[in-house]
Amino acid sequence: MKHTIQTGLDLARSKVAIGKAMDAYKARFAEYNPRFEWTGETKGEFGFKAKGVSLGGTMVVHDNKVDVDMDVPFLFRIFQGKAMDVIEDEVKLWVEKAKKGEI
Repeated sequence: MKHTIQTGLDLARSKVAIGKAMDAYKARFAEYNPRFEWTGETKGEFGFKAKGVSLGGTMVVHDNKVDVDMDVPFLFRIFQGKAMDVIEDEVKLWVEKAKKGEI
């Protein structure tokens, strides 16, 4: 599932906001064993476990947006929208903090 989150931030500030969002996501949803790591200058990989199944994907940060691509097994596709909503909500929270100069 591919999804774009508009940030309105330049690349450097978007990357900081994404890093903070993923740190908060890992703390808030620790029971799902979330992980996030930068695998390139603007690309990161994330993953978590839900109902015994590992889910994951990539994020690529650009000026003004973040492209998210999540790999979801067929049997769990009914949950992909909810998973993407949770990720987007966390990213938008930290994007707003970055816009206010809080990070």
